[in-house]
Amino acid sequence: MSVDYYRADGRPATSDEAQRLLLDVRGRLLAQDVIRVGGVVVVVSTWFTVIDLGFAANGRPLLWQTIVSDLAMHADIGRYSTRERAMRGHAEAVAMITDRLRGLMARAALDGARS
Repeated sequence: MSVDYYRADGRPATSDEAQRLLLDVRGRLLAQDVIRVGGVVVVVSTWFTVIDLGFAANGRPLLWQTIVSDLAMHADIGRYSTRERAMRGHAEAVAMITDRLRGLMARAALDGARS
C-alpha cells in the first residue's frame, strides 16, 4: 500500500518533501496551549501531519490533528482538512477543556466544603 504525502496547502508532496516536512517539528506545530486549572495541567497541540488521517465529508484529506495530553494520557480530539479549520478547532478545544476543568474544580471545591 502506498502512502500519500501532502503539503500544508493540501497539494501532493514527494517522499523527499514529506521527509523534510516530517523532520521540521516546529514548522508542523500550528498551535499549542498549556492549560493550568488548580493542580491539573493539560496541553492542547495542533499539528500538520503530512499524511492523510482519513477523508473528510468533502473528500479532502485530513492533514491537521488536535491532540490533548496530560501526564497519564493523550487523545486525538480533532482532525481537519485545512489550516484555517485546524486553527478554529484548536481554539474550540482549548475553550472546551478549560471550561470543563474549571467546572470540575468548582464541583470538587463544593464537595470538599460539604464534607
